[in-house]
Amino acid sequence: MKVGDLEKYGIPSRVIEAWRTRQGEYLLPVQQTAVQKKMLGQPGEWQKRKEYNMIVSAPTSSGKSFCAEMSAIQSLAMRRKVVMLFPLKSLIEEKFRQFDKTYKPLGIKTLIVTGDHPENDSLFLAGDYHIALCIYEKFDSFLTASLDILKNIGLVVVDEIQTIAEPGRGAVLEQLLTKIRCSVYTPSILGLSAVIGDDSSSAGKLASWLDAIVVEERIRPVELIRGVATEGTYRFRSFNGNVDGEEPFESADVTGDTFEMFTKQVKASEGSTLIFLKSRMETMNAALKLASVSDWKEATNAIEKLSQEEPSFLIRSLKRALSRGVAFHNSDLTSKQREIVEQAFINKEIKAIFSTTTLAMGVNLPADTVYLETLKYSVGKYGGKPSLVPVSRAEFDNMTGRAGRLLASSSQTSGSQPVGKAIMMAQSEFDRDVLWSSYISCEQSEESESAFYSRPIED
Repeated sequence: MKVGDLEKYGIPSRVIEAWRTRQGEYLLPVQQTAVQKKMLGQPGEWQKRKEYNMIVSAPTSSGKSFCAEMSAIQSLAMRRKVVMLFPLKSLIEEKFRQFDKTYKPLGIKTLIVTGDHPENDSLFLAGDYHIALCIYEKFDSFLTASLDILKNIGLVVVDEIQTIAEPGRGAVLEQLLTKIRCSVYTPSILGLSAVIGDDSSSAGKLASWLDAIVVEERIRPVELIRGVATEGTYRFRSFNGNVDGEEPFESADVTGDTFEMFTKQVKASEGSTLIFLKSRMETMNAALKLASVSDWKEATNAIEKLSQEEPSFLIRSLKRALSRGVAFHNSDLTSKQREIVEQAFINKEIKAIFSTTTLAMGVNLPADTVYLETLKYSVGKYGGKPSLVPVSRAEFDNMTGRAGRLLASSSQTSGSQPVGKAIMMAQSEFDRDVLWSSYISCEQSEESESAFYSRPIED
């Protein structure tokens, strides 16, 4: 199905031309399936389309986000506003930059509604926007104040809808969706997720609750291999073909210096590398350590832009790393500073980024190779200091999914783009077997359960 065919569903020709420039000529499989399942109604009769609820469950880089854009533009064509909900501010900032570039020249106004932009609250309440990008909690508070803000909203998009199963904020998401479903207004709800599982488990249960259609895709447009490296061998399994394989991997020396082993691998790589670590301090220290032994070209443009930021130890450290084509990315950086790093990585100025999980969910940074730790810091139910716990399958899928991202400028076929690679490093064969069974060979998706009662009943 071609992008141009969307004109039959009420998409203005000017928007279609902008999409052709950015997306290419053809829809990806999950996008075509969503249209075939009546996400946009019937061709030529789109103005008669009734409100729908839909969950799009598909791997990373499969084109889920564009399903939301198609539906959003159609809603605007029907003179109804659009709210897109996200769990993280970093996702909203990245989405705003994309929308501002694509839609602002067409006269479509996008509004950020988060605690970092309180000046936009009055604009949102007055309806002075076309598309509003909101944090879950912020939108829930507006609904608490008045359900009438739903009066002229035609579509609510919920990105990373699997968050509904997380204790705490999952209850907030369930609460706001319940308010929408129980109100007299009937905006369509479109949920997006890469890790919610198939129709028979989590996606199916959630769809039943929302009275929604499920659109499921299991094939990535760009192949991804994921596996574990230890003792000179990288053992992997392909995402699409489910085929196992092995290849040589640089071993640690007699001193057992894992970082030195990792450094040799990264320096030998021709492509871009994204490394997920468990703490902010580790991302900065590792970036500086890699930069000290690298001879990559300086990220000149990024350094120049950072020179306009207020001087600090953090900025000096980041500029030192950038002088060798390396960077770190974590929540200590401002949204503007993270944007500078992200854009430099996209522009191939930066060869390697060390990040916390701030990049794991949804941010579209195409990397050739991803390295990841499978531990994270978590605070217990009784307070106290954070301790290390394993990352979930959903978090693993999100992190490894940053590898082999589909490039908009490339042909939309997996054969025309390099295979993405995700690597966990193990200390021993025993550790490798544990990681393999926990994250690679485990076929069963984690089922979603309601987290509503994880918050005090008074709420």
